[in-house]
Amino acid sequence: MNPLIDAKTIELICLTGNTSETLPDRREVMDANNLPYDRKADNVIVTGCQILGAIPNVLEKLTRIMDRGGMSYTFLSKEYCCGNNLYRPSIKARDNDGLVECRSLSKEFVGLNIAKAKELGAQRLIIFCSPCYPIYKHAFPDEDIVFYPQVINESITKLEAKAEIDYYAGCYKLHKKFAPVPMDIKSTDSVFNNINGLSVNRISAPECCYKPNGLNHMINNVETDYMVHICTGCYFQALLNMPSEKKVNIQLLPEFIDMLQVKSEER
Repeated sequence: MNPLIDAKTIELICLTGNTSETLPDRREVMDANNLPYDRKADNVIVTGCQILGAIPNVLEKLTRIMDRGGMSYTFLSKEYCCGNNLYRPSIKARDNDGLVECRSLSKEFVGLNIAKAKELGAQRLIIFCSPCYPIYKHAFPDEDIVFYPQVINESITKLEAKAEIDYYAGCYKLHKKFAPVPMDIKSTDSVFNNINGLSVNRISAPECCYKPNGLNHMINNVETDYMVHICTGCYFQALLNMPSEKKVNIQLLPEFIDMLQVKSEER
């Protein structure tokens, strides 16, 4: 094994599916948030190993949108991490052999999730965690694997929103180093195009928001009271670093769309 790859992390993923022993039990989190798992369904939602415990409320809103659209879905009680944390030392060292080995490990882990999804009758995987998306798509290019905004777009009909929002799509420079697969940005554009009256201030991403210049660029270009994200990493950076005096409501796309649908139902 390449010395840049952490053997203990591999062992933990194989045993628990997770990269950390401190992550909460998936079943307990899903039971507490009414998220169905291991049931027969057309779609399996892949949360990523860290996202489920961190923002189950956002995943619950995604399922509400899918319910309104009549979509069949389930989560997995045991989901194997794609292994993206294993890549980082090889990326930093520019060790191509290490990256090749990481991608082989990812294919093994991802394959276990795909096999379970097929046991449940699923025809498609919906990826919620943005770093997982290129890794899954690269490992299994012939499988039906989509980024979650596409499913939101399929689930909604025309919405009304006389509103202005800031939208930060993200840079995905690190994601490209995990695997040479472009992120799906177009499906979010389609979602916004289905909202009549919506004005979108698109904030560019010349640098990663985990770098000081990139973070300052993201925050300093906010112009409205609502900021919408599709990348979970960018979302957490905004939540943790947005000055409170700006009074910006920071949301992931499912939160924003669910809010609009609830308001539409109340009219």
